[in-house]
Amino acid sequence: MIIDSHVHLYGFPSLAALEKKISCMEDAIAFRTRYPELYAATLTDEPVDISDDLISHMDRHGIDYALVQARAGNVTNEQVAAAVKRHPKRLIGLLRMGHDQEANHEYLEDPTPVRERAPDHIAYCIEQLGMRGMGETFIRAFTTSVNPERIQKDLRPIMDTLNRYKMPIQFPTAWSQFPGGLFYGNPIWADEVAGHYPDVPVILTKMGRSLQYYFEPALTVAMRNTNVYFDVVGTSPAHLRQAIDAIGSERIMFGSDWSATWRWLRDPADLYTIRKRVLDAANLTDEERENIMWRNANRIFGLNIGGN
Repeated sequence: MIIDSHVHLYGFPSLAALEKKISCMEDAIAFRTRYPELYAATLTDEPVDISDDLISHMDRHGIDYALVQARAGNVTNEQVAAAVKRHPKRLIGLLRMGHDQEANHEYLEDPTPVRERAPDHIAYCIEQLGMRGMGETFIRAFTTSVNPERIQKDLRPIMDTLNRYKMPIQFPTAWSQFPGGLFYGNPIWADEVAGHYPDVPVILTKMGRSLQYYFEPALTVAMRNTNVYFDVVGTSPAHLRQAIDAIGSERIMFGSDWSATWRWLRDPADLYTIRKRVLDAANLTDEERENIMWRNANRIFGLNIGGN
């Protein structure tokens, strides 16, 4: 059994045929600056459902289920829910907010209105759309503060609502291919959030993307807060092994970060092969592999797959 806990759905016509433009990770990272005209089109084009392509990739690599969320830009939670409805036996939805700001690099000077809308929209996505938690949340869309205590207070509308439902939230670490907000990739601020909401699973995605500068604060926050989890997106075998030894394999999930751009990777291998190779090189026990591959996501997101 494999559950991919980290997938982004929907693309745009400008991202539909990138075989000659994206091959390796560096190509994907630099796409926005190498091809500004194509990236600009993603900000105005109508989104395109690429869930059939996702299912094809999942089938080739033995991925049973995927937790899917919107790509950055003008993709709605309703569109994600529609894709899940098309593939109800394979896809489970997560909600997002603020991802429109993330793509446009037009972060609000005063994000108070976004924070105020959060409780009702989160409740709607969980109760009406059947979503199982909140996906990657770039917190610059909700705060202008760089003070951890102030950040925690600004995120209260989100966290109070998730606490009511006991559903998880993902915070990205390290860098993003999208403009702005890099400061918040160092997750030391998340210690305040996790500490104030011990019943909300806080998932630090990418666990630093193999960069020591980001990995150490992520691990520090996880060691201090037992409600903090990681996914393996972009990590190294050494960091994965260190994290398992420090916090246990019960708090780490498999994830690919499959998306409209990352799906084109093929050097040194395709995306799912790259992610699986990290696990292979980390010398996992059978129990550690089972935990990471599916048991943890099944438990943390309350999926009840296989009765576990």
